[in-house]
Amino acid sequence: MEIKNVCIIGMGFIGTTLAAVLAEAGFCVFGIEKDKEKLELLKQAKPHFHEKGLPELLSKQLNKNLFVFDKIPDGKKIDAFIISVATPVDEATKKPDLSYIKSAVEDLLPHLKEGQLVMLRSTVPVGTTRNFVFPMLEEKGKNIYLSFCPERTVEGKALEELKTLPQIIGELDNHSGDLSAKIFSQITPAIVRTSSLEAAEIIKLINNSYRDFNFAFANQTALICKSLGLDAKEIVEAANYGYERSGVLHSGFVVGGKAGFVGGVCLEKDPHILASSSDINVALIKAARELNEGLISHVFDRARKHLKEKNIPISHAKIFISGFAFKGHPETDDMRGSPAVNLVKFFKKLGIKDMFGHDFVVSPENVESSGVKFCSIEKGFKTADVLIFMNNHKKYNDINISGLVENMKDSAFLFDGWQIFSDKIKGKNINYESIGFKKAKN
Repeated sequence: MEIKNVCIIGMGFIGTTLAAVLAEAGFCVFGIEKDKEKLELLKQAKPHFHEKGLPELLSKQLNKNLFVFDKIPDGKKIDAFIISVATPVDEATKKPDLSYIKSAVEDLLPHLKEGQLVMLRSTVPVGTTRNFVFPMLEEKGKNIYLSFCPERTVEGKALEELKTLPQIIGELDNHSGDLSAKIFSQITPAIVRTSSLEAAEIIKLINNSYRDFNFAFANQTALICKSLGLDAKEIVEAANYGYERSGVLHSGFVVGGKAGFVGGVCLEKDPHILASSSDINVALIKAARELNEGLISHVFDRARKHLKEKNIPISHAKIFISGFAFKGHPETDDMRGSPAVNLVKFFKKLGIKDMFGHDFVVSPENVESSGVKFCSIEKGFKTADVLIFMNNHKKYNDINISGLVENMKDSAFLFDGWQIFSDKIKGKNINYESIGFKKAKN
């Protein structure tokens, strides 16, 4: 069976980037997006998120090989359905919500015919594809093919990685795997077929939970060093130098660094989904997630302590936060799971009202949607009592930090979450900290 016509249900980050790349490869792609605002933007080749190269690719493929609708179109030949809807976790229970997947399957059932492939690409607990999705499809008839193929691209490099990363395929049966391979073989040189649906489901969860754990170890190391009056940057570089058995990640600084504030929708939820997939003790995974989430409390406590030490009343305190995208490199405007947004909530509960925000990619409107006033970095340095930098966008390297700190208030406090400025402010008489370093004003 040849696969040429693909229907992607859910045109968020996962669905839109895949749709664009498949359309570029010659597939006829129908993208389904129920959100009217997002759909209208897509019809204008304007994605509702920042992704390098995506607007240009959409412009080339829209109404050529890519067509977008608010529901699955009647009368169109469809060889494969790809489900790429959200699977959020409940904020209180940390349990995954599969309602969007249920709705997507219900939407496609009236269009499902024998011989078609249904591929699940959303991140799910292990066993979901076989035990939750398959029974719904079975009611429609026999000879329905099913696979689970996780999305593993990084925001900011998705179009590149869709064409270079190995694509994982978990299959209900051999023919399901063959059909899935026919799709991905057109866009990537490497395909990994696993032994089961469950094997593919857990791979995505393990990938992100492993990253989360490594970040947590780096952050824990940095906090320990800081508590002992040591510079974590110096310690980790020395520990790793020429010692093949050590690969400790750097935390809270850019050079060679990968850790620091850990945000984003995937790392925020995937360890919880992995933990919910098994009934064994998963204390290590939970502890790593709790530590990374706790970094927000650490910077908040340091800021609050500084205000108290300097006798700055909460009612008069001015807070400046830069870096509202959940990460700075590769750049994105995604605020889902943003450490900065969560930090704003802490300050609001404390009663601070004068908060200002900045980001190089996130629009001023979206920054202000978190409850702060947008302003420039220059204004932040002039007016704030506390300045906090929450991501590692490369443009921070271009700002004149030496000149800016000269304009800081004498009592101001600079928390540099990624130790971007540490080398440039040496000798400056300011209150400066990072996750792994403390420099007190003389």
